[in-house]
Amino acid sequence: MDRPKQVSDMLVKDQHLRAYINYTEKQNRELLEENRMLKLKLEELEQQIKDTNKTVRSLFYKQDKENSEPKKLGPPENHEPHNRQIPTLIHRRHTLELHQCPDCGHKLGKPVRTRKRYVEDIKEPEPFNTEYEIPYYWCTECGRQVTVKPADVIPKCRFGIKIMLIATFLRYGLSLPYNKIAKEMAMLCGIAISEGCLVDSIAKFAAFAGPQFEEIKRKVRGLPHVHTDWTGWREAGKNTTLWDFVDDEYSLLIIRHDQSRGMINEVLGEDYDGIVISDCMPATAKLKCRQQKCWVHFLRHARNIDSEQGELLLARLKRIYELAKSGKHSPKHLLGLIDSLNDVGFTEKKCGKVLKMLQKYRDSLFTFVDNPSISDNNNAAERGLRPSVVMRKITGGNRSTKGSHCHEVIMSVMNTWDKQHKDFFAEGAKMVQEELRDLR
Repeated sequence: MDRPKQVSDMLVKDQHLRAYINYTEKQNRELLEENRMLKLKLEELEQQIKDTNKTVRSLFYKQDKENSEPKKLGPPENHEPHNRQIPTLIHRRHTLELHQCPDCGHKLGKPVRTRKRYVEDIKEPEPFNTEYEIPYYWCTECGRQVTVKPADVIPKCRFGIKIMLIATFLRYGLSLPYNKIAKEMAMLCGIAISEGCLVDSIAKFAAFAGPQFEEIKRKVRGLPHVHTDWTGWREAGKNTTLWDFVDDEYSLLIIRHDQSRGMINEVLGEDYDGIVISDCMPATAKLKCRQQKCWVHFLRHARNIDSEQGELLLARLKRIYELAKSGKHSPKHLLGLIDSLNDVGFTEKKCGKVLKMLQKYRDSLFTFVDNPSISDNNNAAERGLRPSVVMRKITGGNRSTKGSHCHEVIMSVMNTWDKQHKDFFAEGAKMVQEELRDLR
């Protein structure tokens, strides 16, 4: 920094003042350099703190893992054996014999002991074709020809019930595309079937499952509590919404364009008096029934705040959540703890957003405390959507409204049977046979 001319003139005249000013300026330059270095060091330390906060949990886990003894592979010692059960039905018995020693060729006598070994396998699948000779009769009373319809035969379909069930399971149980299903049928079963025939066969199964689908709808309306969630879906290249409504026994999937609470009222009814368990989606904001919001979502929002205030908020929420799960505190006391978070002094915008969300849904935070039968999270609904999400990644959704209807019907029926521990092939065959008898 340049000195003013008057100051320079004074320093020329006064030797002591000149020495003092030079010394002061030197000290000032040193202090400025030291201040600059401290700022750089401070920025470096702040970055190290951020990096440490991101990896602190993994570091603790790694340290615990390094300090602990290596875990023994396999089951623990003296565990109960997990042997496969001996099959009760033996289709073939084969006794092995040995007449001479395989090493030296010496003749052998009777065996000193025997043991049994069981091998399970399947027969090579092959098509099973049935020919029906269908007679036609003339009815003199009616004045027309009459005939008899084959039992357990799908109308206007060249394939039987088992092929229909296998195709449906491969499509909606294993999420295989139609071209791979056709290839599986040809390679494993020796059945030549086109993709169009597969689509038609699965559509017929969805039609047979229609009454089951309507029954699931009726049952869901009467559930004491239900989990609900939604995800995006594609129909004919356009965005739609896939909803699910589930509990421990029933699973209902609905594909609609609606994302509002009108969809929930359509499924459950506007006078639904049970408890709806969901995340903080806007569609549930003005529902008249009681609700329980998902605590996993609140904790996740707090965990995503990368700061000291975010860690403090997460710790406070975890503590309140643990107290709520213990069942030893009333909802009134727990809501008081939620309200006390506003007095902590959180200044970050993200923390304020979480606190605002907690206040918005405060009446739906601790419903599970007074109702132990319901869950404090919405994981059941997210698991219910998971198979459809996997299928969406593989197939891209549906190409028509009819395809969407087949998806919601079959997935609802299949998931419900799975929750009720029913065998898909046995239950599906029984359902189709009953529907065919009603058609005759």
